[in-house]
Parts: sequence; structure tokens; C-alpha cells
Amino acid sequence: MRGTTLERAPGGLPAAGVADAIEGGVERRAMDRLFGLYLLVSGAALAFPAHPPGWAWLVLLHVLGAAFALGVPPFDNLAARMAARAPRVTSFFHDWYPLATMPLLYKELATLNVEVWGGRYFDSVIQAADQAIFGTQPSVALSRALPYLAISEPLHAAYLSYYAIIYGPPLALYLLGRRGDFRRLVFPLMLTFFVHYLFFVYFPVSGPRYLFPPPGGELARGPVYQLAHHLLQGGSSRGAAFPSSHVAVSTAMTILVFRFLPRVGPLVALGAAGLAFGAVYAGFHYATDVMVGLLAGILIVVLAAPAVGRVLGGRRGER
Repeated sequence: MRGTTLERAPGGLPAAGVADAIEGGVERRAMDRLFGLYLLVSGAALAFPAHPPGWAWLVLLHVLGAAFALGVPPFDNLAARMAARAPRVTSFFHDWYPLATMPLLYKELATLNVEVWGGRYFDSVIQAADQAIFGTQPSVALSRALPYLAISEPLHAAYLSYYAIIYGPPLALYLLGRRGDFRRLVFPLMLTFFVHYLFFVYFPVSGPRYLFPPPGGELARGPVYQLAHHLLQGGSSRGAAFPSSHVAVSTAMTILVFRFLPRVGPLVALGAAGLAFGAVYAGFHYATDVMVGLLAGILIVVLAAPAVGRVLGGRRGER
């Protein structure tokens, strides 16, 4: 009778467990290929002649990182030995290294786009788009039209919610033991990041924060305002404005959370909406950055599943 015995594959693993292992292998392999491909394409910027200090180390890190992610010999054997000796640690590392390295990859963007363009930025193009669409520069005009702490503080808080939006849902899925869903969420999230990071390398836009004065007056006395501007002052990467990765990633995550963690979907959606509006209100992004980021986030999530199956992951069942 069905259900009284558990079908097993050779070697003693339940057949369902074998299927899960194969599926997890495909998803991880897709993520590795995406990561390695990004390192190669972004690292190509280092072939341009305007070499910054330490560029040779960046070349080495990109090459080694890509070789390890893509399983180039002898790194494939090294990874296999690590997995055999410490399977749990290796599994944890394999799942989390893409998200863990995002701050480092973001930080190098300013170096890479200077390598390509020598310090040239394309803000005039985006400013012209804003002017043509809105008849003004919303990144300046919005806070001047609404100079109220009751508006400014919640919008700056929503902007800061970006970090919780990135790491909160993946952590929740991981702690719940839903490793397959974790990987199915992380892949489109990382694809969204990487598409935008390549824009920042090869079409850098500084953003209004570098060119226009920040909202001042009473707004500047708000504690959340001060925290947001302080964090950006120390941690932002120049040239990383168009399209807005903040908006694209939070949009992509909203869609993914409604798929995998629907109960918290409304909360993430609220944070993402406030973030998008706050990015312009606070003078961190042009309105065009936000609009294109919104569309990109939606489009990338729609295309992510075919990318796994047809381009990066290979045939179903690939080990």
C-alpha cells in the first residue's frame, strides 16, 4: 500500500531525499555560475588603463573568486575535499557567501567605474530625463515642497529598512529549515544586485547627493535623517545611482516574500514603497533612478526562473 514503505534509492537515501539533493545541487550550481560570471564581467573593468592603487590585487581576487565559483581545476577538487571533511560548514558557506560578499562587491564599484571612465559620471543624462518627465528635479523639489519632520523621519526610516529587507527574509527561511525556498529566493535577489552593479561599473551616475545640497533646515535635526546621511557618507559608493538598486532589490524582495513568506509580504511592501519615495525625498536618488529600478526589479524576478533552468543551471538533474 502506498505510504507504508519509503522508496529508497541506491545507497540508502530516500528517493525524495535524492530528488531534493539534486534540486539543491542545481540551484547552488546556478548561483555559483552567476557569481563567477559577475566577477569576470565586472573584473573586465580592470583591463582599462586608468589603474587605481591596488588594482592588481583586485584582478587576483576576481580571477580566484571566479575560478572557485565556477569550479575550475584545482578548485573543484578543493571544494570537494572541504565538503567531505566539513559538510555542514561547507553547506552553510555555500548558501550564504553570495549575500555575505555583497558589501565588499558594492564597495569596489567606485574603484571599478573610475577604472573605466576616469571619474566621469552620467548625471546629466538622468537629470535631463527627470526634467523632461517632471519639469523639475524631484530629488530637490520634493523635500522643499514637504519640509516636515513628520514626513522626513518615516521616509528616512523606510530608506534604512533596506538592510532588513535584504537579509531578513533569507534568514527567516534558513532558520525555518526551508533551504530550497531560501535558494530560490536568493538567486533572483543576487541577479538583481549583479545587473545593477554592472550598470554602476559601466554607466556610472553619482546621484543628487553628490551634486545638490541635502534637505536642510528643520529636517536636518531629525535623528533618523542624521543616521541615514551619516551611513551614506561613510559607506556609499560613488557612481551607484542609476538604476536604483535599493528600489530594484526591495521590489524584487517584495514579490519573492509574497511567494515564500506571504504573511510578512504587506510589511515588506510597505517598507519598499516608503524606501522608493524616501530615496527621492531625501535626495539620494533621481526620480528616474527609482522608476527604472522599480521596473527592473519586477522584470528580473520574472526572468530569474528561466535563467536558472535554461542558462545557468543546465538540465534538471544536473549535479
